[in-house]
Amino acid sequence: NSVEEFVKQNSIDVIINCAAYTAVDKAESEQKEANLVNKKAVKNLAQISKENSIKFIHISTDYVFDGKNFKPYIEYDITNPQGVYGQTKLDGEEAMIKISPLNSIIIRTSWVYSSFGNNFVKTMLKLGKQKNELDVVFDQIGTPTYAVDLAKTILDILPKIQNKKIKIWCFYDHIGT
Repeated sequence: NSVEEFVKQNSIDVIINCAAYTAVDKAESEQKEANLVNKKAVKNLAQISKENSIKFIHISTDYVFDGKNFKPYIEYDITNPQGVYGQTKLDGEEAMIKISPLNSIIIRTSWVYSSFGNNFVKTMLKLGKQKNELDVVFDQIGTPTYAVDLAKTILDILPKIQNKKIKIWCFYDHIGT
């Protein structure tokens, strides 16, 4: 309600949803919380966007896939989430698609990093300074996404978004385009 009220009281022409419940392992035991943020909030934002003719960009994840590819996923790959986090993110995407606000896009990205917060890149750099040798799992494949590049891309594509149906775009598949 507060977002809807804010939109109505201000001159909002774009909503960029960067919010997500991202504690992948914790989502298994906090399914309700993950669902509220990753599905219900996206559904509400999509509805507000549609009712107010606002462009809507939703940041999603490659966790909507099963992780069995050994190359980056593309928009047309079949989704098959393997846990609560991925399922709730896919549920959010599907809720958005069902509501179908005009001029909206879903951007799937992975392993977002920056100098802020906790992330894989910062952890590896820190451990690399502390240890001569690192033991890391090698059963995960990802394409780290620099948050600044993602933000710049969003700002670049914003004026170009003009679509009737939701577009899905895998950020890591379009780097440099």
